[in-house]
Amino acid sequence: MVGNIILKRRESRMKQLIEDIKKIKLTRGTVELLTVVIIIILGMSVFMIPIKREGTLTYDNGSITYSGKIANNRMNGQGKLTYKNGDTYEGSFKNGVFSGQGTYTSEKGWTYTGEFKKGQPDGQGTLKTTNGKTYKGKFKQGIYQK
Repeated sequence: MVGNIILKRRESRMKQLIEDIKKIKLTRGTVELLTVVIIIILGMSVFMIPIKREGTLTYDNGSITYSGKIANNRMNGQGKLTYKNGDTYEGSFKNGVFSGQGTYTSEKGWTYTGEFKKGQPDGQGTLKTTNGKTYKGKFKQGIYQK
């Protein structure tokens, strides 16, 4: 008895749904508009949804090499950047630039370890020069603050 009532309700809902669908008038223009909207949404998703992977990127005809985390074909996350002259940066990247904690080692022998912002030493860090001097403290846009 209860089972029959449930089946009748489901049948009634299905019939109502079918009738509602029949009332929708799809014209060629409506279908084309929906298609354009879907294409735009999918196109925007390419730029809005980050595609993350681990890999290697090369720049400037192979004179700069990056290996590490990549998002949308940019250096993002932890990685290592090596220049043709031997300089290296190992640390955190954000949208293709040094950002966060990292170490820059010059081929000439000096190193900076600490915070980077917008590609420059900025924040707490330690600079060790080739003549043995060490500057430890705050840096602002690449300049040691006394």
